[in-house]
Amino acid sequence: MTSEREYGVDLLGPTRRDQRWQARVADGFSLEHFTLDWARRKAVCPEGHESTEWVPRVDRAGTPSIFIRFSPRDCGPCPSRARCTRSQTEHPRRALAVRPRDHHEALQARRAYERSETYAREYARRAGVEGTLSQGIRRCGLRRSRYVGLPKTHLGHVLTAVALNFARLAEWLAGTPRARTRRSAFVRLMAPA
Repeated sequence: MTSEREYGVDLLGPTRRDQRWQARVADGFSLEHFTLDWARRKAVCPEGHESTEWVPRVDRAGTPSIFIRFSPRDCGPCPSRARCTRSQTEHPRRALAVRPRDHHEALQARRAYERSETYAREYARRAGVEGTLSQGIRRCGLRRSRYVGLPKTHLGHVLTAVALNFARLAEWLAGTPRARTRRSAFVRLMAPA
């Protein structure tokens, strides 16, 4: 968000997914199912109940956030309570934590963009660039410069790029197949025999 606004740089990468259980189960009510009314400082649940608390705060990581809670009178008898909260207390209620408005809207817009075909093409291109960087780091020690000074360092990077191109050309001429993504031991264990 600030990188694009201040520097004109658009970061390309996956956003962190919602890790709460409501987002992971098929029929759960995750944050995206709630309507946020920023002007009135209210949230509306999928069943139509309004929140009773909207408290700006700073979370444990020192990041500004907004803590939203609903009334136990609405959540207790709600027919969709099992899709919303697992609280076993006498008066169960749903609570949400969201980032401030500009951060929240930027995150939601980015998650929507991640589901587009344009993003898939851009991210596939990024994967190729990352593969090249990984190869340069592993084969040629690209993380450290052998030289002092910007002109010599630049020359070293150019020579590294040339060396990688020659290595790739030699592998292509030799018919060496591309490496496949490694599979973890757990995935191999769980694969059908």
